[in-house]
Formats: sequence, structure tokens, C-alpha cells
Amino acid sequence: MPQREVTPFSPRAARLVAAAGLLSLLVAFWLLLFPGDGIGIRDVGAHGYSRSAIGHLGLIQLLRDLGEPVLQLRRTRDLDEAGLLVLAEPRDLRRRDDRQVEDWLEQVPTTLLVLPKRDGERDQIEPDWLGEVELAPVADGEDLLSHLAVWTDERVPELLRVDTAHDWQSVAGWPRPELPAPVQLLRAERTPMEPLLWCDEGVLLARIGGVAVLADPDLIANHGLLRGDNAALIVQILRHLRGDARGAVVFDETLHGHAIEPSIWRVAGQFPQVLVSAHLLLLLALVLWIACDRFGAPLPPPAAIAAGKRFLIDNAAALLARGSHHGPSLRRYGQQRVRATAEALHAPRGLTDLACRDWLLARVRDPARRERLAALLGRSTGALPARDAVSMAREIRTLTEEMRHGSH
Repeated sequence: MPQREVTPFSPRAARLVAAAGLLSLLVAFWLLLFPGDGIGIRDVGAHGYSRSAIGHLGLIQLLRDLGEPVLQLRRTRDLDEAGLLVLAEPRDLRRRDDRQVEDWLEQVPTTLLVLPKRDGERDQIEPDWLGEVELAPVADGEDLLSHLAVWTDERVPELLRVDTAHDWQSVAGWPRPELPAPVQLLRAERTPMEPLLWCDEGVLLARIGGVAVLADPDLIANHGLLRGDNAALIVQILRHLRGDARGAVVFDETLHGHAIEPSIWRVAGQFPQVLVSAHLLLLLALVLWIACDRFGAPLPPPAAIAAGKRFLIDNAAALLARGSHHGPSLRRYGQQRVRATAEALHAPRGLTDLACRDWLLARVRDPARRERLAALLGRSTGALPARDAVSMAREIRTLTEEMRHGSH
């Protein structure tokens, strides 16, 4: 007899598991294609991932909306596509080898260095907002200028802060900047620098040894872009500095402490790539669940012919069902029921099957039952469906049982 196949799930459960797996995969692929800004950086510092007032995310989004190629550098060697490198308010220079920054300056056509000015602390309620803002010490900007002197072998200017700035001028007719007080400027006296944007009080933007220096970062900060024509001004400045270079505007984030090194394990643990890892773990758990009852030594195969009558009966029934012998089986069943009923009613011995049927039918007092039983016993059963054969056998049994108990 054929063995029934054992499955780990019912058909309904299998469909539900398949639907849930397909849905989760579609969601994972959608998140891989549209990951948003899930970079895992939520501090409010002056860098390209910060949404705070002193951050630079607004400028990066503005450039991308204008169709400018923009990259954010998080690996120390990804400068092949740079047309303009922007070092915006770097604070991690003490951990960086000056020689490495010098190599960067040699690799890219132009570099823009933005000096620091403000510090802030995160708001306790809104993690992307600033709770407190204060001016950074002038020494922070001077320290960065000292690094510039090492990189370029040039004498660097002094840094000063003034309450107001008057009579702005530029080399390319740029819009007038609008900066909140105090305005941070470079002092141009006895310094070999090329002013690009200046006023009576000092220089806002200048070239020093091939590096462009922006003294006041309020021009590129999120809050500063909303003032006057600052947004249009900084876009024109960046385009002017990049010139005919075809590379992208690259904002360095490694000097803000956001450097990462290529690692498949790091990528696998970040959102949304972590969803792929989660799917693999769930798949492993599902495989272990299905195989949990199949560990250990293999079970011995069942005997080809089991002991007892049950196997023989089941096997004979299966062979009859497979051969579609329902008609002959019903005819044989009817003959056996007729003879057993006749013997129970004390029929004469030695009657043939036909004589036994006639003797039994003669004992049925109800004409309708007699005609029905005669029709069932005399029906041709050559090509009888299994359902009809079972129904007829059940009716023959009911009629003969009623005769044996006197209700005929």
C-alpha cells in the first residue's frame, strides 16, 4: 500500500509562510532601493549629515536639487571622482596625519577649507535640533590655519571677528553675503593670499597656496542659507572654485569622525542591509525547525509486508480501488448480505444464490421495499462509480438489517 507523504506544514500554513516570506522580501528590496537617509548619524555637529542650524545638510540637498554631482566622503581613499574637495569645519585633525591631508590636496584640483565658528549641544526633546549654541574659541580657527600652513608651506593670515561688515566686493560680481554678528574674517596684512570675496573689515573668501579658505561658516550652515542671497552666493562660489573640472563636489566627513572602512560585516549590520542578514537567519531557523525531528540515526525502513490481517485487507481494498472493481465488489457484497439474512431467517439449506434471493424477497411484506431491494440486487454494476457503489451497499445493508429485526 502506498505510504502517505509527511509534510512539515499543512497546505494552509505553507501558503501563509510563503506569503509572509514574499512580503518581507519585497519590503526588504524596496528599502534597499529607497533607503532614505538611514546612515545612523544623529549628532548635531557642523557636518554634512546634521539637520541642526549649524549643520551642512541643507547645502548638500540644495546642490543635489540643482543637479550638481555631490558626494560625502567617509573612506580615506575615495577621492578619484572629486572635482572640488570641501573640508567644512573639520575638528578631528589631531587624529589625522598631516601628510595624508597633503596627499588629498595633491589628488584633487581644488580644495575649499571652511573654518569653524560655532559649537552646539543636542536638544533633550528633539535629537536633531540644537538646545544650546555658543561661539567656538577663535583659537579653533587659528589651529586649523596652522595646519593649513603645514599643508601648503605658506604663511597664513590672522583670524578676527567684527560686529559689522561693509562694502562687500568680489572677483566675479557675486551676490552680497548676509552674515549674523559677529562676522568672522581673515586679516589680509602681510599675507600672500588672493582675496575672492572681501569687505572693508577683512576677507571672507581667499586662496592661500592653492587652497580656498572660507572664514565664516555661517554662509554654508543650514541657518545661513535662509538669509538674503546666501544660497545663491555659495552655489556660485562652489561652481567658480570647481571651474572646468568634471568631478563631483566632495564633502569630507572623515575629519568629523565619521570615517568607515570597507567591511562586509559592517555593511551587513547596517540598515537596510541588515534586513538581508535577518532573512538569512530566519531561513536558517526555519530549516532547523523543519529538521528538528530528523536528527540522529535514521529510522529502520518499514517491513514490505506487515504482520496481521489488517495489512492484507487494506492492501486488497487499495488494489480493488485502483483497479476500479466497484461493480463486482458490490455484487459480491449483495450476495453475502442476502445469504446471511436468509440464514438468520431460517431459510432451507442448499439454496443457490438466485434461489436464496427469491426466497428472501418473498418474505418482504412491504411492496415498495421489496421492489427497491430487488432493484438494488438486480442492477447491472459493470461501470459503477465508487460513490454510487458505497451508497448502494449502505442501502442494501439497511434493508437487510430491517428484515432481520422484523421491520419488513
